Amino acid sequence: MYLKISRENLRKWLTELKKGAEVLVPEKVNGLWTYTPFQGQDPLPNFLNSRIPPKSVFFPSMQALVEWKSSGGSVQLRSLTPAAGPKVLFGLRPCDARGLRILEPVFSQDNQDIFYGQNLSRTLLLGVACRRPCPGSFCEQMGIDPQAAKDFDLSFREITQGFIVKVITEKGGKLTGGGVFFTEAAAKEWEEARSEIKNKNETLSFDLEKVKTRVGERFTDEEFWMRVSLKCLNCGICTYLCPTCHCFDICDLQIPGQGIRFRCFDSCAFPGFTKMAVHNPREEKWRRYRQRVSHKFNFFPQNFQNVACVGCGRCVVHCPVNLDLRQVLLAISG
Repeated sequence: MYLKISRENLRKWLTELKKGAEVLVPEKVNGLWTYTPFQGQDPLPNFLNSRIPPKSVFFPSMQALVEWKSSGGSVQLRSLTPAAGPKVLFGLRPCDARGLRILEPVFSQDNQDIFYGQNLSRTLLLGVACRRPCPGSFCEQMGIDPQAAKDFDLSFREITQGFIVKVITEKGGKLTGGGVFFTEAAAKEWEEARSEIKNKNETLSFDLEKVKTRVGERFTDEEFWMRVSLKCLNCGICTYLCPTCHCFDICDLQIPGQGIRFRCFDSCAFPGFTKMAVHNPREEKWRRYRQRVSHKFNFFPQNFQNVACVGCGRCVVHCPVNLDLRQVLLAISG
């Protein structure tokens, strides 16, 4: 089903949704794009993508899990539960939506994570097609169409008068209501709304299938990994800004009589990530960098049948030493 909505009606519709759900939209805060509660603002003014991926809406950098209190020699434990109630995330880009779906089996198989699963299941994903490339992005080489994605509930394409909308899921269709803000559109209008991506990046071209094969073959080539990781600082920016990285640590915070257990982001780039009492199997930097690349393009596909990279370009743009993952993948496939 295809629908049409004007920009004015889009604001009215999002305002109406706020009556029954938490609505988040892109907004520039202190010079950086992020997702904030909708307050009637224009939801897409020159928006490319957020600095921190919307993964943090579902898998925050710090998540309280259990709290405890002691009194009279006894200890009371209370497991914390995820927030309830519907949520709407508008303005999502195809790469980030794919990232959320890639993480879904990580948190749903074996020992299920109720926080990620329930956060995702209660949130409707309203995505908008890209018209310009993000700096450093290579999403198309990761098999993601920036103009169309199946990972949304509703997919929006901008037109002069507003947006053409493709209803992808039943939940998304119910969200559009009874035609108060939307009018019917034809499939032809949806196709005509596909626009050429302007000012495309000069992306280094590599063969993804060859990368997936060759990264395993390169695993024992220590000289190669030493060379490509030479200027890495182990700062962890690439992992903290990645839509699919999901490593975390478990920590305790306590004061007399009470405490809380929480999880927080961790990174395979950090020297202490695999440190044990008497040994660290990845003490050298090149081993940690090899692990990161191999996990995304070899180990993860073996376990979940997806590459754990969406080509968003955040790690390319924000690396302080310009260690470009695209160049590394090109070298692997060469």
